[in-house]
Amino acid sequence: MQYLVIAIIFGSLFAILFKIFQQRGIDALQAIGINYVVAFVIGMLGSVSQGFAVINIGSWLVPAIVVGLFMMLSFVTMNIATRSHGIAIATIAARVAFVIPVLCAYLFLQGEEPRWVASALVIASLLLIFPQQNGGKSDSQQWIQPLLVFACYGITNFFLKLSQQIVADAGGGDADLSLVTGTSFLSALLFTLLYYYLFLPRTQRTPLSWHNIVAGIVLGCVNVGCTYFLLKSLMVIDSGIFYPTYNIAIVTIATLVGRIGFGERLKITQYIGVAVAILAIILFFC
Repeated sequence: MQYLVIAIIFGSLFAILFKIFQQRGIDALQAIGINYVVAFVIGMLGSVSQGFAVINIGSWLVPAIVVGLFMMLSFVTMNIATRSHGIAIATIAARVAFVIPVLCAYLFLQGEEPRWVASALVIASLLLIFPQQNGGKSDSQQWIQPLLVFACYGITNFFLKLSQQIVADAGGGDADLSLVTGTSFLSALLFTLLYYYLFLPRTQRTPLSWHNIVAGIVLGCVNVGCTYFLLKSLMVIDSGIFYPTYNIAIVTIATLVGRIGFGERLKITQYIGVAVAILAIILFFC
């Protein structure tokens, strides 16, 4: 149970940190890059300290690289959505993304059939929480950022679960988990560098500074802690207990922190969307 509590604490901090970065003028992309350096180093140290990995690297390498790509995209889209829509909306879009790995497992890994009513409620919650303008008509550009958060987090979770399952099926242990997460973080770092230097305009790049480095170190510690303790939780807690508790707790914390800590206001329909999202999470795993 302590793994679950720690995973919830770390998982709640991402959007909050990006909001703080915005207020403090921190270059979030630099912080994201430094975060993956820190996460990679910690992951490799964990692997070395626990002994050598025993499972075939080729079995999990491709899923780990894909995890890294979508980890990077998840952070970039989370940062953008948090700045434009607030902590609560960005976090809810990320948390209800659990429906994607469930559906993917059913379609591609012969997993259990998902609960379709709960899946429909997930979509309903997204429709309710996404911003609305012009007399209730949704602005399509306003929808893009939360939808990208939803998609990127969902795909990340699917390949993370796939990697964890490969390790478990092969009889791997903590050293293998650390190596998988470390490889994912290295992959995310490389994709972040590619994005920063190939796709970001020069006018949007800023010189590396100490406050960006410190922010990246903090983000990296939170990132590796969340990923590692999520994987550890899944190895000792049934997913039917873990996922609803984990996601409901994070949604609740993010909504409260956004409202109390940062003065973010939601419309009545968006609060209903929060409630519908929590209901969907409960029904999905009952």
